[in-house]
Amino acid sequence: MNPPPTPSRSTPATVIHLITQLELGGAQENTLYTCKNLDPAKYRVVLGYGPGGMLTPEAEQISHIQTLELAPLVREIRPKEDARALRLLYQQFRTLRRDHLLSGGDPKKIIVHTHSSKAGILGRMAAKAAGIPNIVHSIHGFSFYEGQDPRTYQLFINAERAAGRITHGFISVSKTNLEEAKRRRIIPRGIATKVIRSGMPLKDYIFIPPRGEARRALNYPFDAEIVLCIANFKPQKDPFTLIEAFRELAERRPKTMLLVAGDGPLRADIELRIRAYQLTTKVHLLGWRRDIPRLLAATDIVVLSSIFEGLPRVAVQAVAARRPFVGTHVDGTPEIIRDGKNGFLVPPQAPSLLAQALERGLIERPLDPEDPSRILAWDADNMVRQQELFYDALLTEHTTKPSPYGLDTIER
Repeated sequence: MNPPPTPSRSTPATVIHLITQLELGGAQENTLYTCKNLDPAKYRVVLGYGPGGMLTPEAEQISHIQTLELAPLVREIRPKEDARALRLLYQQFRTLRRDHLLSGGDPKKIIVHTHSSKAGILGRMAAKAAGIPNIVHSIHGFSFYEGQDPRTYQLFINAERAAGRITHGFISVSKTNLEEAKRRRIIPRGIATKVIRSGMPLKDYIFIPPRGEARRALNYPFDAEIVLCIANFKPQKDPFTLIEAFRELAERRPKTMLLVAGDGPLRADIELRIRAYQLTTKVHLLGWRRDIPRLLAATDIVVLSSIFEGLPRVAVQAVAARRPFVGTHVDGTPEIIRDGKNGFLVPPQAPSLLAQALERGLIERPLDPEDPSRILAWDADNMVRQQELFYDALLTEHTTKPSPYGLDTIER
């Protein structure tokens, strides 16, 4: 039997990203961009995901990364499927670890980096069992929130705490989520942490066509006051509060239109509500859209009615496009939206307050002169470089001293 190859300094580290599903959303776009743009001289990239996501074809077209579609990895809690997913992940991680070692890779230079709640829990458990030496989790938001069924709420927190105890590093898209995770003991003391914004190609949103030109291309009225929402149709985004708020707004400002780019399981119920409120000529459900910059260009104001968030990318996109944003004062949203300066924030599930804030935004059109410099933190390439520095810190010799890479601590 031949001895294992000697680890080579030139052999890239293996980074395995895992996300529950590649649907159209911020965490998914963030993860895809990272996988595509990590330095291939330093990192061999693998991306695992559950089936059925709209972005799956895009992932499979990235020629220099390995993709793994994991059939039993589903969003819903399904004990039998979850057990199958856990076994499959364990097997895949063992195989990838073996391949890394056979290629001459350093056994310490393997990372499993999980995203989203289901993949985050199962992926970290499987990585620990498979002997992966570095486990990282990105917090894009939480699956628990105030007002949730108490048993479900506690189940999710307990699961996150258990997974946190086997995690070596946490990345968060917002300071607020990171602080909450520490406060709830989801992140144990002494673990490496870093806030890295959910980056995007900012130029796509900064250099948009004039409003009139965009409306002509999309066949929208020039004199309408267009309100744009970009969100999936799930309870987290609370679309019913948005429809209720828009009904009040439309009664006071009859030239308003609401465009909703997105889709999801609540669509049929949303359509019923729109018909019940006789808003079918004023509310347009656009489905999933990939031309968000053009929609922003045609828009007067952007809205989001979420009950909870990590830090919504649509708020950053609105700021980059110089459009006021009206939303809920939850989680990381105030880290980009400064109330009264570039938009307005109201409590969640308060349709009348949301309607009032929308009307005020349409009248005042607040824009913060500091925003063009503030949004640079959300540049996509900056996000990737910061993640590389985070990986580099984890892969170097472990120390309890503050890291030069801006992490809190590195400790095993």
